Amino acid sequence: MDKFIQKFKKNFFQDNPALKNRIDKVKEKGHTRLTILLIPHGYDSSFNFQISIFTIFFFFLLLMSLISLSIYGIYKSSHTRREINNLQSIYGRYFNDYIESKNYLEEIEDDYSVIEANLNNIFLAFDGQNEELYKLPNEEELKRNSFMEIQDEEKSDPLLMEGRRYLNEVYDLRYLKHSMISNKRLLDANFDYFENRNSVMENLPIYNPMPYWKTTSPFGMRKSPTSGFYEFHDGTDMANAPGTPIYAAAPGRVIRVLYSNTGYGYHIVMEHEYGYKTLYAHCSRIYVKHGQFVEQGKKIAEVGATGNVTGPHLHYEIWIGDGNKTDPEEYLNAYSF
Repeated sequence: MDKFIQKFKKNFFQDNPALKNRIDKVKEKGHTRLTILLIPHGYDSSFNFQISIFTIFFFFLLLMSLISLSIYGIYKSSHTRREINNLQSIYGRYFNDYIESKNYLEEIEDDYSVIEANLNNIFLAFDGQNEELYKLPNEEELKRNSFMEIQDEEKSDPLLMEGRRYLNEVYDLRYLKHSMISNKRLLDANFDYFENRNSVMENLPIYNPMPYWKTTSPFGMRKSPTSGFYEFHDGTDMANAPGTPIYAAAPGRVIRVLYSNTGYGYHIVMEHEYGYKTLYAHCSRIYVKHGQFVEQGKKIAEVGATGNVTGPHLHYEIWIGDGNKTDPEEYLNAYSF
């Protein structure tokens, strides 16, 4: 390679002798040495040194470069200082808002931690077995997803300087957002459970058919007041004055309005949600008809002494399904009248 360069230079200068002569003259002048004599004041001796024109030219260029860099540095420092002063004025203006927002975010995070724990405890309390909820992302996955998402936003934000990033609170808020979204299914599961439970409670026969009464014969085995023999009593006898209003214990449809001389006398059977039925017997007057839908707490009849009775009272029964009768005492007083 060196031989090729030397050969090229030799051929080039042979073809351009005038240019070679100019270069040689410049080299000759550049290598010309100048003698500088220094005589210190008050001393008899002196000293001198020699320096070439090329060396003087080199130091001159170096000095000019240093001066240019100094001027540029002063300009940049002044510009940076102006920017810092501007940022300080803005930062000071919004400092109180920033601190308030930061404290508010911390309060939200604390509150959400409590809410999240309560959601999980509630779900476990009603024996939640939804397998999809066990696939909720863990904390590390949520942090990674929120970090990557906000980094993409930073890269596409033209207002952010290169190498800069949002405040840490922005990252914390995005993580909190992802946590809330991930727990939405858990919240929905709890909400569905309570909604279903509320629906069940609203349709159970827990509204007292009368505000006040005296129990004269409970549910179960008893000695019949009319025949004197022991028998199973299918309901609860609730004694009260004739004409006392009787109310529907739950919303439902009237499926029977009948009269029996030897049994229930004037009586009503209502059908409710979740397989419940209620029977109201020995009525003196009835205000509903077969097939009618009745709201909970609506007046349906009045206390009487019709049928096989020894005095005015309401014979009240609760059925679960067809013929499966249960003790009404378990439902009475469950609802505040």
